[in-house]
Amino acid sequence: MPIKGYIKNFFNIADTDHMTRTRCNGFIVLEILIAGLILTTSIAATMYLFRMGFDYLERANQSNLLSSKITQATGLIRTLDMQKSSGEEDIGEGVTLKWEARLLSASRPIKGWGEFSVQSIHDLLLYRVNFSLNYKGIVREYQLNVFRYKPLQLPGEILF
Repeated sequence: MPIKGYIKNFFNIADTDHMTRTRCNGFIVLEILIAGLILTTSIAATMYLFRMGFDYLERANQSNLLSSKITQATGLIRTLDMQKSSGEEDIGEGVTLKWEARLLSASRPIKGWGEFSVQSIHDLLLYRVNFSLNYKGIVREYQLNVFRYKPLQLPGEILF
């Protein structure tokens, strides 16, 4: 093989390697760009899911707090003066109780039968109480019937 042909083949091989390297270098940059795009998208999706998870966890904690206050609220309602008909009470930890009472029925029982019947010394009262528990914008509404009695005479005034 003449030297001229040998040199020509040598340069053609070198040019071919140069072209291959250039194409490979461009392909690597493209791969890096696509991998970066995929990584960025997955990080953004993960951050969104963490934020959503935190929001749902906060709502669950608020709901649990309201649920734990129901027994306290019902106990407080049973001690309230129903003549007032409505009100608002703070029951702790930022929870407020708003209530409204309505008299459903009042009666005075009769003891005995016929000519030996005697009216009771108490009035019996049945109230329907609608109440709501409020905490950080979350409102839960409930309804409760409360039974009360009201003495008509003081214990010292009762004659037998």
